[in-house]
Amino acid sequence: MNEGTAIEIAEQKMKEMGIGKDYIIRYRHLMLDAGQKLGIKGENHLYILIQPDMGILVASKAGIYNMNDVGINEQQHIHRGLIKIENLLKSRIDVKFIQVVPIPNKNKN
Repeated sequence: MNEGTAIEIAEQKMKEMGIGKDYIIRYRHLMLDAGQKLGIKGENHLYILIQPDMGILVASKAGIYNMNDVGINEQQHIHRGLIKIENLLKSRIDVKFIQVVPIPNKNKN
């Protein structure tokens, strides 16, 4: 998935969630060493995986992305909640996300 598609998906997801345009977008570029595992707390955020590497595992309550697992019928690019990221390779890899962060609406009481 490219950045443009991720931003369009972010816009639609925020509308579906009733947030509208009250959100910010961050570009996250993580670098994981061989075999490294990382956890991200994204309870109120969306993380949209872009340009994924073949050797990456990303899992959350929204689903799993792992191109190396032939048992997965659908690869999930949109993640939320506690997100587990693991480098399955013996070399350093990049993991890129668009992070969507809802901001509190100042007009609501």
